[in-house]
Amino acid sequence: MPWVPIVLLSAGALAVIFTVAQMVPSPEGPRASAFPYPCLGMEGELQHIHPYLRIVLDGRAVTIPAYIGIRNLGGGNGCFEPVHTHDASGIVHIESNSATQEYTLGDFFAIWRATYGTADVGDSTLPINYTIGELLGHTADRTHAVRLLVDGKPSQAGPALVLNRLDYCTSMMKDPPCYPTASGDPYPPLLMTKYGTGHTIVVEYVATGAS
Repeated sequence: MPWVPIVLLSAGALAVIFTVAQMVPSPEGPRASAFPYPCLGMEGELQHIHPYLRIVLDGRAVTIPAYIGIRNLGGGNGCFEPVHTHDASGIVHIESNSATQEYTLGDFFAIWRATYGTADVGDSTLPINYTIGELLGHTADRTHAVRLLVDGKPSQAGPALVLNRLDYCTSMMKDPPCYPTASGDPYPPLLMTKYGTGHTIVVEYVATGAS
């Protein structure tokens, strides 16, 4: 299983990162029936939205794997969840056959869990979970909190956050990071000057300073 290093740049600083094992899901992996939504033979066309998600544990960015929600079922049969990833950039693809279906951050974590089962983060194997008080097995306590930031502002939506309203890209964007896949780091300010300010979702497990 290859290991893919991802470098994330913040405004003026280089973030410490984890590397996450990458693999293309296959028929030998979890069954497609475990997916939260019925498999699509190809990506849906009635919605095409690209939220951008970052996950941070104690100040260290976690790579979100490629191929979440995508499986090769063999015999030329593909399987796409309406919410999936193509690469490890953090760009989430919502490509649905429903023009009105809303998809949440909790849905994305459920699809991630159904695809890979667990997350290999650094030297640790972590559960793929997200609740108001827990992120990838890290539980909020007296000294730590689980926080959700949308465009830099705290949100209480938690797993119920609707992703459809948080497109990172624009209709003018016909090349990376969102079409067809990201090349390099989509995080501002690297691309902000080219594409403008898209929506950014951050879920973090962070020290609160309590003792």
